[in-house]
Amino acid sequence: MINRFGPWLKIRLRSPLRPLIRLLMFYIYDTSIIIGSSGQLYVGKRCGLANTVFNLSSGSIFIGDNTIFSNNVMVITGRHLFKNGSRASLAPELERKYIGGGPEEVPTSGFDIHIGSGTWIAAGVVISGGVTIGDNVIIGANSVVTKDIPSFSFAGGVPAKILGDTREI
Repeated sequence: MINRFGPWLKIRLRSPLRPLIRLLMFYIYDTSIIIGSSGQLYVGKRCGLANTVFNLSSGSIFIGDNTIFSNNVMVITGRHLFKNGSRASLAPELERKYIGGGPEEVPTSGFDIHIGSGTWIAAGVVISGGVTIGDNVIIGANSVVTKDIPSFSFAGGVPAKILGDTREI
């Protein structure tokens, strides 16, 4: 049987549903997630955060003006301390109240992240605590930043290394 109402129904529903779908997609793709409460998140003017995860467990995050993040970026200050080869909260003398680590294991400061102005962090990048990324930097997709990146650098890889200069691109 031929569906006589298919084209009519499609045309009648498309216009009213389009704004609702746009709003839903904006929420999914342009909503950042903040985890932890030890630090603070400072975001400059005209920044695009996409669906970035910010972990503030072990420090604060500072983002300069005009910096953009692509999808699925993780900016993580959180750390777990190790003593004698195992997690600090698993020491035999401690009561194991915390599964993910408590105050004995997760430091609350000292691993701040600074990201400069005019920087582009591509999709899937992980930035670990205690690093500084300069101004006008590009971090390539799926890179893991564990050390400082100077201004005007193009960096990529696991761990991220300087691959070029953004002034030459």
